[in-house]
Amino acid sequence: MGLTEKLAINPKVRNRILILDVERVNGITLQHWWDRKDLQKRYIHHETVIREPRTTIVCAKWYDQPDVMRFTEWDKGGRGQFLKRVHGLMARADILVGHNLDNADVPWLVGDFHLPREGHKHRPSLPPLPPFKTVDTLKVMRSQFKSGAPFKSLDALCKLLGIPAKTDVYDPEAMERAVAGSVEDRVRLTDYCEGDVIATQGLYDTLRPYIKNHPALFIDGKNKLTVCNRCGHEAEPTPRKYVANVLSYSMLRCTNCQGYTRLSIEPERMSIVRGV
Repeated sequence: MGLTEKLAINPKVRNRILILDVERVNGITLQHWWDRKDLQKRYIHHETVIREPRTTIVCAKWYDQPDVMRFTEWDKGGRGQFLKRVHGLMARADILVGHNLDNADVPWLVGDFHLPREGHKHRPSLPPLPPFKTVDTLKVMRSQFKSGAPFKSLDALCKLLGIPAKTDVYDPEAMERAVAGSVEDRVRLTDYCEGDVIATQGLYDTLRPYIKNHPALFIDGKNKLTVCNRCGHEAEPTPRKYVANVLSYSMLRCTNCQGYTRLSIEPERMSIVRGV
């Protein structure tokens, strides 16, 4: 059994977990400048925008399903149907997982769902998404490993950890050709996006013990106090205590992923004196 299989989420978990990745076409502007400082600052005025960046490809898979779903703006129905399908998929998810998801994929998609993009005729009219939680594997690497992991790109991490990773690189010129109608480039870039989804799930599983704030996982009939919030398997009490500034908490350790959790029920007060 490999590491990712050992750290996999309990199949009885009820939460719907969606692994997500997007690809975009870049923006184009008319660049006017007075001196070299303008080139350094690169402030973009709306009046100079010819084309805004927009999402053109979305690949996603449910954590517990083997198949990767592929959506593109050149599918039948055009950009409107493409965004509607992606919106409907995200609306069914309880947890979204991705690499740089919080700063890139999610805000980009929310913008695509609700705002028109300069350079494309489509005018979106989709409703707000229902609430969901996110797990950003890039944030996990930055918060838990800091300078201990100097390379934090998805490709670099997967190579370092031995996770099957993408075999291609993003090519902005290929995206231009894809938007213009090149079938070969459309297939290539969608395959690239699909590879990122598969790699992200492998990284998500590998990092599982380090995802401290993972959204709670629920299993019917299980005591919520002893279910590991990371993988949904049973957690057992440990003799150690989690000590905060004033209170101490009982700690549990997962029998599967070995991650630690603390119980916030009846914490013990360690001191009534604090430094000022």
